[in-house]
Amino acid sequence: GQQRSPEYLKINPKHKVPLLIVDGQALTESTAIQLWIARTFPQANLMPTDPWQQLKAISLHSWCSSGIHPYLARINSPPRVCDVAGTEESVRRLAAEPLFENYKIADDMLAGREFFFDHFTSVDAHFYWCFRRGQQFDLDLSGFKNCMAHFQRMETRPSVQKLLAFEK
Repeated sequence: GQQRSPEYLKINPKHKVPLLIVDGQALTESTAIQLWIARTFPQANLMPTDPWQQLKAISLHSWCSSGIHPYLARINSPPRVCDVAGTEESVRRLAAEPLFENYKIADDMLAGREFFFDHFTSVDAHFYWCFRRGQQFDLDLSGFKNCMAHFQRMETRPSVQKLLAFEK
Protein backbone atom coordinates (compact mmCIF):
# COMPACT_ATOMS: atom_id res chain seq x y z
CA GLY A 1 0.00 0.00 0.00
CA GLN A 2 2.99 2.34 0.06
CA GLN A 3 2.14 3.38 -3.49
CA ARG A 4 -0.87 5.25 -2.10
CA SER A 5 1.13 7.27 0.43
CA PRO A 6 1.40 11.05 -0.06
CA GLU A 7 5.18 10.73 -0.49
CA TYR A 8 4.83 8.18 -3.29
CA LEU A 9 2.01 10.08 -4.98
CA LYS A 10 4.33 13.09 -5.28
CA ILE A 11 6.68 10.93 -7.34
CA ASN A 12 4.03 8.92 -9.18
CA PRO A 13 0.45 10.22 -9.14
CA LYS A 14 -0.64 7.03 -10.95
CA HIS A 15 -0.06 5.25 -7.61
CA LYS A 16 1.20 2.21 -9.45
CA VAL A 17 4.19 -0.03 -9.20
CA PRO A 18 6.70 -0.58 -10.60
CA LEU A 19 8.38 2.78 -10.67
CA LEU A 20 11.97 3.42 -11.67
CA ILE A 21 13.73 6.70 -10.93
CA VAL A 22 16.50 7.47 -13.43
CA ASP A 23 18.51 10.66 -13.04
CA GLY A 24 15.69 12.15 -10.99
CA GLN A 25 13.03 11.29 -13.55
CA ALA A 26 10.23 8.79 -12.96
CA LEU A 27 9.61 5.98 -15.41
CA THR A 28 6.47 3.90 -14.92
CA GLU A 29 4.87 0.85 -16.56
CA SER A 30 6.57 -2.52 -16.73
CA THR A 31 7.04 -2.54 -20.49
CA ALA A 32 8.82 0.82 -20.53
CA ILE A 33 11.00 -0.16 -17.58
CA GLN A 34 11.92 -3.47 -19.23
CA LEU A 35 12.90 -1.60 -22.41
CA TRP A 36 14.98 0.89 -20.44
CA ILE A 37 16.83 -1.94 -18.70
CA ALA A 38 17.45 -3.78 -21.98
CA ARG A 39 18.72 -0.62 -23.71
CA THR A 40 20.83 0.47 -20.75
CA PHE A 41 22.47 -2.93 -20.40
CA PRO A 42 22.71 -4.26 -23.97
CA GLN A 43 25.39 -6.76 -22.95
CA ALA A 44 22.69 -8.63 -20.97
CA ASN A 45 20.96 -9.49 -24.27
CA LEU A 46 17.51 -9.07 -22.70
CA MET A 47 15.72 -8.39 -25.96
CA PRO A 48 15.93 -10.10 -29.34
CA THR A 49 18.24 -8.31 -31.76
CA ASP A 50 16.02 -8.68 -34.83
CA PRO A 51 13.69 -5.62 -35.11
CA TRP A 52 10.57 -7.73 -35.78
CA GLN A 53 11.38 -10.02 -32.86
CA GLN A 54 11.91 -6.93 -30.67
CA LEU A 55 8.42 -5.77 -31.55
CA LYS A 56 7.07 -9.20 -30.69
CA ALA A 57 8.87 -9.00 -27.33
CA ILE A 58 7.32 -5.58 -26.64
CA SER A 59 3.95 -7.07 -27.56
CA LEU A 60 4.47 -9.93 -25.10
CA HIS A 61 5.49 -7.50 -22.36
CA SER A 62 2.32 -5.51 -22.99
CA TRP A 63 0.29 -8.71 -22.94
CA CYS A 64 1.76 -9.70 -19.56
CA SER A 65 0.90 -6.24 -18.22
CA SER A 66 -2.54 -5.79 -19.71
CA GLY A 67 -3.73 -9.29 -20.58
CA ILE A 68 -2.54 -11.33 -17.61
CA HIS A 69 -1.78 -9.05 -14.68
CA PRO A 70 -5.28 -7.54 -14.34
CA TYR A 71 -6.77 -11.00 -13.74
CA LEU A 72 -4.12 -11.75 -11.13
CA ALA A 73 -5.00 -8.46 -9.43
CA ARG A 74 -8.69 -9.41 -9.33
CA ILE A 75 -7.88 -12.78 -7.81
CA ASN A 76 -5.61 -11.11 -5.27
CA SER A 77 -8.07 -8.41 -4.23
CA PRO A 78 -11.69 -9.03 -5.27
CA PRO A 79 -13.07 -6.07 -3.26
CA ARG A 80 -11.22 -3.65 -5.54
CA VAL A 81 -13.40 -4.95 -8.38
CA CYS A 82 -16.68 -5.60 -6.58
CA ASP A 83 -17.54 -4.44 -3.08
CA VAL A 84 -20.77 -6.47 -2.79
CA ALA A 85 -20.52 -8.78 0.20
CA GLY A 86 -20.12 -12.45 -0.63
CA THR A 87 -18.87 -11.95 -4.19
CA GLU A 88 -15.18 -12.64 -3.58
CA GLU A 89 -15.23 -16.23 -4.84
CA SER A 90 -17.28 -15.26 -7.87
CA VAL A 91 -14.81 -12.51 -8.77
CA ARG A 92 -11.90 -14.95 -8.36
CA ARG A 93 -13.63 -17.60 -10.51
CA LEU A 94 -14.50 -15.09 -13.23
CA ALA A 95 -10.91 -13.82 -13.26
CA ALA A 96 -9.42 -17.31 -13.30
CA GLU A 97 -11.19 -18.24 -16.54
CA PRO A 98 -9.49 -15.62 -18.77
CA LEU A 99 -6.26 -16.01 -16.80
CA PHE A 100 -6.23 -19.70 -17.72
CA GLU A 101 -6.97 -18.80 -21.36
CA ASN A 102 -3.87 -16.60 -21.33
CA TYR A 103 -1.78 -19.27 -19.64
CA LYS A 104 -2.92 -21.69 -22.38
CA ILE A 105 -1.72 -19.24 -25.05
CA ALA A 106 1.66 -19.03 -23.29
CA ASP A 107 1.72 -22.80 -22.89
CA ASP A 108 1.27 -23.21 -26.64
CA MET A 109 3.96 -20.62 -27.34
CA LEU A 110 6.41 -22.45 -25.09
CA ALA A 111 5.78 -25.90 -26.61
CA GLY A 112 9.13 -27.40 -27.53
CA ARG A 113 10.99 -24.27 -26.42
CA GLU A 114 13.06 -23.26 -23.43
CA PHE A 115 12.17 -19.57 -23.70
CA PHE A 116 9.78 -17.34 -25.62
CA PHE A 117 12.61 -16.48 -28.04
CA ASP A 118 15.82 -18.25 -29.01
CA HIS A 119 17.43 -17.22 -25.71
CA PHE A 120 16.40 -15.89 -22.30
CA THR A 121 14.89 -12.40 -22.58
CA SER A 122 13.13 -10.00 -20.27
CA VAL A 123 9.85 -11.48 -21.55
CA ASP A 124 10.76 -14.71 -19.79
CA ALA A 125 11.32 -12.81 -16.55
CA HIS A 126 8.02 -10.96 -16.92
CA PHE A 127 6.05 -14.11 -17.64
CA TYR A 128 7.82 -15.88 -14.78
CA TRP A 129 6.35 -13.28 -12.43
CA CYS A 130 2.88 -13.73 -13.97
CA PHE A 131 2.97 -17.50 -13.60
CA ARG A 132 4.55 -17.40 -10.14
CA ARG A 133 1.78 -15.11 -8.98
CA GLY A 134 -0.80 -17.65 -10.17
CA GLN A 135 0.96 -20.31 -8.13
CA GLN A 136 0.95 -18.08 -5.06
CA PHE A 137 -2.86 -18.02 -5.27
CA ASP A 138 -3.00 -21.82 -5.11
CA LEU A 139 -4.52 -22.08 -8.56
CA ASP A 140 -4.34 -25.48 -10.20
CA LEU A 141 -1.81 -24.82 -12.95
CA SER A 142 -0.93 -28.46 -13.55
CA GLY A 143 -2.56 -28.38 -17.01
CA PHE A 144 0.03 -25.90 -18.26
CA LYS A 145 2.98 -28.27 -18.64
CA ASN A 146 5.10 -25.99 -20.83
CA CYS A 147 4.54 -23.00 -18.54
CA MET A 148 5.42 -25.19 -15.56
CA ALA A 149 8.63 -26.38 -17.26
CA HIS A 150 9.50 -22.75 -18.10
CA PHE A 151 8.82 -21.77 -14.49
CA GLN A 152 11.09 -24.54 -13.21
CA ARG A 153 13.87 -23.53 -15.63
CA MET A 154 13.54 -19.95 -14.46
CA GLU A 155 13.81 -21.02 -10.82
CA THR A 156 17.27 -22.48 -11.53
CA ARG A 157 18.63 -19.20 -12.90
CA PRO A 158 21.13 -17.54 -10.53
CA SER A 159 19.32 -14.18 -10.80
CA VAL A 160 16.03 -15.79 -9.77
CA GLN A 161 17.74 -17.65 -6.93
CA LYS A 162 19.15 -14.31 -5.76
CA LEU A 163 15.69 -12.73 -5.93
CA LEU A 164 14.07 -15.57 -3.98
CA ALA A 165 16.78 -15.36 -1.30
CA PHE A 166 16.26 -11.58 -1.06
CA GLU A 167 12.49 -12.05 -0.65
CA LYS A 168 13.06 -14.38 2.33
